[in-house]
Amino acid sequence: MLRRLVFLFVLVLTFGLTACDEPEKPKIEKKETGPKYGGIYRRAFPDPYILLDPASVKESNSNEICRQLYDGLVEFSASDTVVPCLAESWQISENKLVYTFKLRKDVHFHSVVNSVPTKNGGRLLTAEDVLFSFKRLLTPKSNHENSFFRIIKGANDYFEGKAEDVAGIRVIASDTIQFELEHPFSPFISTLGVSNAFIVPHEDADNLENMPVGTGAFKWKGKTSDRYILEANKEYFRGRPWLDGMEFVIIPKEEDRFSQYLAGKLQHVDLPDNVYQKMKHDPAYSKYIKESNLWGLNFLGMNVTKPPFDNKLVRQALNFAVDRESIVKLVLNGRAQSANGVLTPGIPGHDPLLSGYFYDLPKAKQLLAEAGYPDGKGFPVITLEINEDQLQSRVADFIVANLRDLGVECRLSVINFEKHLENIEKGEVPFFRLGWTIDYPDPDGLLFTMFHSSNIENGYNYCRYSNPEVDKLLNEARNETELVVRVPLYEKAEKLIVDDAPMVFMYFYTLNILHQPNVHGLNVGAMGECALQYRRIWLE
Repeated sequence: MLRRLVFLFVLVLTFGLTACDEPEKPKIEKKETGPKYGGIYRRAFPDPYILLDPASVKESNSNEICRQLYDGLVEFSASDTVVPCLAESWQISENKLVYTFKLRKDVHFHSVVNSVPTKNGGRLLTAEDVLFSFKRLLTPKSNHENSFFRIIKGANDYFEGKAEDVAGIRVIASDTIQFELEHPFSPFISTLGVSNAFIVPHEDADNLENMPVGTGAFKWKGKTSDRYILEANKEYFRGRPWLDGMEFVIIPKEEDRFSQYLAGKLQHVDLPDNVYQKMKHDPAYSKYIKESNLWGLNFLGMNVTKPPFDNKLVRQALNFAVDRESIVKLVLNGRAQSANGVLTPGIPGHDPLLSGYFYDLPKAKQLLAEAGYPDGKGFPVITLEINEDQLQSRVADFIVANLRDLGVECRLSVINFEKHLENIEKGEVPFFRLGWTIDYPDPDGLLFTMFHSSNIENGYNYCRYSNPEVDKLLNEARNETELVVRVPLYEKAEKLIVDDAPMVFMYFYTLNILHQPNVHGLNVGAMGECALQYRRIWLE
C-alpha cells in the first residue's frame, strides 16, 4: 500500500545462465489431487524496511505481511473486487452518507503469538474494536496513515484535537458499526480494505510493531536478522489456512534470490531480466510464470514549490527529454508500458488516446529555452534521488544521459529506501524517483491521493502540486456515485495534471513471477503481491 512504494522491478541479475550452469529443470509435476494442509511458504523481499502496525503502513512489503496478520471489514478478491471480511453485510443510506456494517459473530483475535499469550485472550471481535481501531488510526497529531479516512464526519476535528470523539463513527450494537461521511464518497467501502483500516484489539495495541496481534489467517511467530516468521492461525474464523506457516526472507541481491528459488528454498521469485526470455520460452518453466499488468506507476517526482521545478515549462521539457520507450525496451526488457499519464490500463478513466509525453529532444530544448535556459545555459545542476536498487540505478543512468543531451547536468544521490521515503515525505528532496501501486481499486486512489492539494502535508501529494481546477474536478468525482458520471471528471482532471507535469510519467508496472511446481492457488491481481491472501495457497 504506497504507500504503495514498490520494488516490482528490482536488482538486475549480474550473472548469466550458460550451457554449463543451466538450472536443473523442475521435476515432472504430479497430478493435482486437491488442497492439502502443510508446508512453509517462503518469499523474499529486497529491502528490510518493514512496519507491522497497520496504522503506520505505507509501502507494499509491509502491506503484504500485515494482510496475513490482520483483517478489515472488507477485503479484495483475486480479481480486485471488494468482498466481505469481518463485516458479513452492509447497507448504504439513500443519501449515500451513512454506511451500516453487520459484523460476523465468530471472529476471535489471536490468543497466543510467538508462544506468548495475548492480553486480549483470544476474545470475540465486537463493534467496539472497530470504533477503537479507527479512533486509534485518527489519533491526534499522530503519524498514522489516515488521509483516506478524513472523509468520515468529524474525523478532521478529532485528528486536530478539536473533538473528543469521531462524530461519524457509532456503535449501534455489539455486532453493528455505523459510519457517517461528510459528503458522498463512492469508493468509501473500497478504502476499508486498505491495511490501515485493519482491526486490532485495544488490549494489545500498544506494542503492535513488536508483537502484532490481529484476527488474520496467520499469527506472528517472531523474526530473525533476515526473516519475518508467521504460523497458521488454527482458530481462524474461515478455517485454518492450508499452509503451516510463512517466512518473508530479506535477500537484497536479485541473483541471490533467484539462486534460492532454483535451490527450492523460495516458493516464488521475481523473474530476473537476463533469464526472462529464456524461462518464458522454456516449456519446463513457462507454465509456472505468472504475468499481469499492475495498477501502478513509476515516476520521477518534482517538488513544484522548489526552483527550477516551480516552472511548468521546465517540467514539460524534462518530460519530453526522457526516452521512456528506450528505457522500457533496453533496460526493462520490454516488461512495462510507457506511461501516457497517471491512470493505468484497466482502471476506469484510463484514456488510451491521451497523448501524454514522448521522446522529442527538439521540443524539450524549445521549452527549456522558453523557460529562460537556451541550450541549458544558466540552468542549475540538479540532483535525482533514488533508493538503493541496481535496476533503478540503470534507469537513472539512462535519464542522466537524456538530460545531458538537453543541456542539463543531473547528478545522482542513492540512499536506502527508508531515508529516501523520509526525505520525500518531509519535502526535502526536489527531484526523486518513486513508484506507486493503487491502494483501492478506484481512479480516486491515484488521482485524488497524489494530486489533490489537501494531501500535500497530510497525505501522498509528494510533488506539492496544487491546481484549484483539478481539486474541483476531483471533489466533484468523489461526490458522484455513478461511475459513468465520475469517469469524465477524472479524464478532465488527468489531462490538466499531465499538462502541468508535476512529475515525469515514466511507465506502468507489470508483474512477472516464477513459482515452484508444487505451488497452487497463487493468483495475483492488478493490485499486485501486496494484496495477496496466502491463506488460499497450498503446497502439493
